[in-house]
Amino acid sequence: MPNYIGNPKMKNNPASLQINMTKRLYYKALKLKNRLIQGKPVLVFMYHRIDNDVSEELGLQVTLDNFEQQLIYIKKNYTVLRLDDQWAIDKKAGAVLTFDDGYADNFLHALPLLEKYNIPAAFFITTAHIGTSKEFWWDHLASDYANCGGHFYLPGMEEKVSKADYSYKNLADLILNFKNPEKEKWLETFENLNQIAFKAREGYRSMSVSELQALAKHPLASIGLHTHHHYPLGTLSEENQKKELLMSVQKLQQLTGKPADYLALPHGSYNESTEKLAKEIGLKGILLANNGYSNNANRLSGKMNRIFMPDFTGKRLEKFLAGFEFNFGSLKDL
Repeated sequence: MPNYIGNPKMKNNPASLQINMTKRLYYKALKLKNRLIQGKPVLVFMYHRIDNDVSEELGLQVTLDNFEQQLIYIKKNYTVLRLDDQWAIDKKAGAVLTFDDGYADNFLHALPLLEKYNIPAAFFITTAHIGTSKEFWWDHLASDYANCGGHFYLPGMEEKVSKADYSYKNLADLILNFKNPEKEKWLETFENLNQIAFKAREGYRSMSVSELQALAKHPLASIGLHTHHHYPLGTLSEENQKKELLMSVQKLQQLTGKPADYLALPHGSYNESTEKLAKEIGLKGILLANNGYSNNANRLSGKMNRIFMPDFTGKRLEKFLAGFEFNFGSLKDL
C-alpha cells in the first residue's frame, strides 16, 4: 500500500534540499550507466484493480477510461513485451503489463481492453481466493474504516480512538502479519465493536474458477504465482514459505493445467530463502514491488523491478513515466 505523502517540514530545509539534489544526481547517473550498458529500460507496470469503484484509502484501482488511455499511450510510446521476450532493445523503451491478486475485474474489465489494443499481460493469482466471494483483507478493512465514523473502538482497547490518530495505514500495518484467520477474527471484532454491518461487495471479489480458466487460455495472457494466502514471504520461515509457494503452484496447476513460471511478491516482501525456493521449484524469476525500472540484465538475473501504476493520464502520466528513463536530449538529465 504505497504512501506518496512527503514531510512538509522537510520541504524547505536546506540540508534536505541538498540531500534530495544529491539523490537525483545519483539516480540520473545510475540511469545513464544502465542506458549505456544495457540499452533502453523496460518498465514493468504493476496494476491491481481496473474498476470505476474508487477506494480513496487504497488507490489500487485505475478507472476503465484511464486504463484505456494508458494503453493507448503505452502502445504508442513503448515496445510492448512479455516476461519471456528478449528485453535487449534499443529503439523505444520496453513495457510489460502485470496484474496482481486475481481480481475478477482483471478478466471482466482489463482483458477486453487488452484485446482491443492487442497488448499482452501477466496475471499473478492469489489462489486461496479464487472461486470465493471473499474480499481481500485490505479491501475489507478499507470498507470498515470508511464506515466506522471519526471515533471508533479498536480490538483490545477500552477507549475510542480517532482517525486523526489512527489512519487506515496504521490499522493495515497492525494486522499485516496476522494469518488470514486472525485477520478475519480481528475484522469481525472491529465490526461488532463499532456496529458495522459488512457485506462482501461483488466488485471486489476474485475471479471465479471459470474466469481464471478462460483467462489462462487466452493468447494475450500468462498466469503467475502470487502465493496462496498473500502473506509477506519475507516474514515467514523458509519451511512456511515453501508450503505457501507449493500450495499456489499446485492449485494453479490444478485449476489451469499450466505451470507458472514467475512469482510476484505479495507486499514486495522477500529474503534469501525466497530467492532460493523460487529457483528450487523451477521459477524463471521473481517480480518486486519497488518502483524501479528494469532491463535485460534484471530479467536474466531472475529479479525484475516493477512500477506501481497510478490512476494518471495525459501530461501527468507522461511526466510520471519520464522519471524512469534517461533522455539524452534533455538538459534536465545532465
